[in-house]
Amino acid sequence: MGRSVRARTAQAQEAGLSAPFPRPLESIYVDGTEATRLWHDDPPRVGAVLVAHNGARWLPQVLASFSNMTYAPSHWRVVDVASTDGSADLLRDSFGADRVTYAPSGTGFGDAVRLALRDMPETDWIWLLHDDASVLPGTLAGLLDTATSAPDIGAVGPKIREWPSLRRLLEVGLTVTGTGARETGLETGEPDAGQHDRPRDVLAVNTAGMLVRRDVWLELDGLDPELPMYFDDIDFGWRLARAGYRTVTAPAAVIFHAESTRRGTRARTPGDVPPWERRRAALYTQLANTPMPRFLWQYVRLFFGSLLRVIGLIIGKDPEAAGDELLAVRSAYLHPVRLARARRRRAGTIRRSQRDIRTLFAPYWLPYQHGVDVLRHTVTSLVKPEAVTTVGRRSTVIEQAPDDAVDLDDGPSLLVRRPWFTVVLVLVLLSIVAGRGLLGGGLSGGALPPAPDTAGGWWQLLFERRHDVGLASTSLPPLFALPLAVVSTPVWFLPGLVVTVLMVLAVPLAALSAHRLGRLISPHRAPRIVWAVSYGLIVLATGAVSEGRIGTVVALIILPIVVNTAWQLAEQPGWQLALRLGIWISLAAAFAPIFLLLGLGALVVLAVSEGRWVSRQLVLSLVTPVVLLGPWLVQRAARPWRMWWEAGYPVPGAATIQDVVLGRTGDGHVPGWLSVGLLVLAVLALVPRSTRSGVQLAWVGALLGLGVALLGTVVTYSTPAGPAEIVPWVGVPTGLWLGGLATAVLLAVPAARSWPRPALAAAAVVALVLPVGAGAVWLVKGSAGPLDDARPDTVPVYLAERPGSTLVLTGNVAGGVDYRVVTGEGPFLGQEALTPSGSDTKRLSSTVRRLLAQSAGEDVQTLSSFGIDAIYAPRAESELARRIDAAAGLAPSGSDEPGSRVWTVTGEPERQRASAPLWHPVVTGLQVLAWLVAIVLTLPVRRRSGPDALAADEEETA
Repeated sequence: MGRSVRARTAQAQEAGLSAPFPRPLESIYVDGTEATRLWHDDPPRVGAVLVAHNGARWLPQVLASFSNMTYAPSHWRVVDVASTDGSADLLRDSFGADRVTYAPSGTGFGDAVRLALRDMPETDWIWLLHDDASVLPGTLAGLLDTATSAPDIGAVGPKIREWPSLRRLLEVGLTVTGTGARETGLETGEPDAGQHDRPRDVLAVNTAGMLVRRDVWLELDGLDPELPMYFDDIDFGWRLARAGYRTVTAPAAVIFHAESTRRGTRARTPGDVPPWERRRAALYTQLANTPMPRFLWQYVRLFFGSLLRVIGLIIGKDPEAAGDELLAVRSAYLHPVRLARARRRRAGTIRRSQRDIRTLFAPYWLPYQHGVDVLRHTVTSLVKPEAVTTVGRRSTVIEQAPDDAVDLDDGPSLLVRRPWFTVVLVLVLLSIVAGRGLLGGGLSGGALPPAPDTAGGWWQLLFERRHDVGLASTSLPPLFALPLAVVSTPVWFLPGLVVTVLMVLAVPLAALSAHRLGRLISPHRAPRIVWAVSYGLIVLATGAVSEGRIGTVVALIILPIVVNTAWQLAEQPGWQLALRLGIWISLAAAFAPIFLLLGLGALVVLAVSEGRWVSRQLVLSLVTPVVLLGPWLVQRAARPWRMWWEAGYPVPGAATIQDVVLGRTGDGHVPGWLSVGLLVLAVLALVPRSTRSGVQLAWVGALLGLGVALLGTVVTYSTPAGPAEIVPWVGVPTGLWLGGLATAVLLAVPAARSWPRPALAAAAVVALVLPVGAGAVWLVKGSAGPLDDARPDTVPVYLAERPGSTLVLTGNVAGGVDYRVVTGEGPFLGQEALTPSGSDTKRLSSTVRRLLAQSAGEDVQTLSSFGIDAIYAPRAESELARRIDAAAGLAPSGSDEPGSRVWTVTGEPERQRASAPLWHPVVTGLQVLAWLVAIVLTLPVRRRSGPDALAADEEETA
């Protein structure tokens, strides 16, 4: 080493790196026995390789630490990778120009070591060093103590402490989980108290300080060039273990590592690896080293696991990490030839099976434990953030002694610190109280059919060619079964839990989506919270929950999200936002098709308010629902008034014009007079000029809902199951009407703050009438109504267990008889929307009509041909019963309900098998794929500016 390095020793001592230095140990413990050092008798030749890249910030201390070693390397080679901060000058001054090799930008660590070894004389060991890792005087000696203690040791790694804290442990060996996560086995911020001071076998050690036998290095061909920066150490240790060698930790050897790349403190330049390279390297390492046949399982597992990670990162509001995950998956899985070559290269050095080294890997349950820990920490930080101790690594700039820690008192209450979080908790608790009797996970009643027994019922509904729902149906399934199937898959055997959460927690869910929109509308916290709670209670006030209108509930929860996305699209037009808006409209329209009409009106309002026609974005937002809803939407749109038929049974509504104006849907859940004050305040909100433009826009949205709701009071629709004219349920547009009025009031708050205090207080009281009154009625009446936590007894139990279907007759001969065909216990949610063939419906209708008029023997045979083996009249009128009794081929049977009658068909029913088109499952599969592609396209994959963008562009070009 040159004089310049020694001259920097004083500077290093001032930084705390060289004083006090422990003396090298005279003995070590290997496998529990003491072993005396013997390598001093015949010192091995060690070649040190230092790789630097923009490391001028750390190099003075690092170079100074090399000058104090009790045992120094025999040869030095230094590689500078396109440094732009003066690192090359420091290296030349310290080592001399003849020992420095210059590598172009983008050279990986392994390739840099290859360049150094090309010009280095033959040595016994290779010592790899980073430009941000300083050593102690006895570091190399400690490594050699362990490295020479057994002939099968191929690599040794030091104990790595954090720089600049000097005491916190970073690594004492490495391993990897089955999901590709790097594991150290240390607690976060764990101090070094000697608890890891015994050498042990590990899967890998960090390349910062790794001492590796040169013959082993050459046999394994060094670090994989496909891993230029990350996971090269894990991959090398994995290959080394499979080759029959051991990797051992040497705790007597200590280095201090700044981890500049991981922390982002190193200056980036064009040619550096992109940010997603870390995850790509993890996937590549797993897939390249996992042996057959587990490789096939790991290949599929990592792919779908990465997609789940993307979803989790998006929910966790880390869009850049989600984008990195997607780019990593794309890079790892779109190069199968590269992966096949890597596996072929590794196959040539394998001497041990994966089973022989399985103890070197992390336990299979470790990733799940980390997930539970993160969830627990998140909940704790939300409930009582001051109680969460920060045990992460210290800043690289500021140091604080443990004695300087300040005890935190309880501080202000949770209501003061997080008022909205407190309100949400209260709403959840109130929802549970109001939902008493509805928490068993099996909701049905009103317009809501029960959920299937498992989530597989919804998946089967989507892809089966022929639906056995009484009359055989070959129609395409309703698209709302797709989100229900996806969400209920994690709770496979309790799909009713998803429905219960939507219905019982409808108020807090709607309030949450509204509050997120409210952040864009108003900066005033208290009015925003009142507005969000009011909107949540509007969903309840429509009666949607008590009447089992799951379509209205989902649509009104999504409505603020649609408005939020449209608002962002108006401010920053872009195809991703337009596509995202179309997806949200599609999701709401899948449950309530009338939402599509409201969405169309909203897009027109958006275009008019912007003063220009944003053609591309609006067309994309309009086309997206057509593509995603596809033929199922065509089935509904073929008869336009059928667009009022929401998810669930087509139970008629009973709203009048007065009901709609007052925000009621007929037999509303709350009195209509509670919304009078809201209407008055919304009219007064038009007076102030300063906020009039926004208030007018809210009024336009409200009038759009009012107009559509009034239209619903004067039209009727029919379903394929019967000829009855059904009055639409107008819950969705009524919710938009009230929500628009409430938004107009919220937008006028800044102007109202200048009103006299008495007027302002009176306005506040009037604004609270609706939420307080609706909440009181909610708690007193509860959420139940027709909705109940019990599976409906559509037919007697013994009929449900028969192999055939049951013809259920309701009504009377004088007023008209309605019928439906039930298989088993009746349809589950989604099956009620299936359309039987028109010919079968007409044929069965004629048969039932003749049966009740003047029955002939062939009528019962016709029923049998449909698979019907029983007739059930829940409230059998005497004339109706008399006519059925007169039919030949029917035998009276017992019934477990007073006033009901049952007749069974003599003989075995012969069900006709309808021929379903082969393309139906294909169309459904394409629709599912379209949803997946649309969602992936809208994922917030952001391009970073500066060097990261250049690196990403270079990778894309390659």
